[in-house]
Amino acid sequence: MNPLSFMQAVIIICFKHRGSVSSWGRTPKHNKDVGGVDGSIHMLWLGCDVVLDEMKKNLEFEKDASLIGLVAIFEQDHYHLQPK
Repeated sequence: MNPLSFMQAVIIICFKHRGSVSSWGRTPKHNKDVGGVDGSIHMLWLGCDVVLDEMKKNLEFEKDASLIGLVAIFEQDHYHLQPK
């Protein structure tokens, strides 16, 4: 998955599940400033953090993300999305 097809998948899942992007592409400095891990996929524009209007673990969101080629990792206050 390239950054453009990833962006399209993120828009689809956010539209369906009422989600907002809170973090996407990052420079190495910004990644460090926000506590991102070394080598974060955010720096390749292939990582995205999403906050749902009802932010809780959502198995339907996770299933739908998987069906369009995404991994959805629940991190309490947001979901981290990245390609499978």
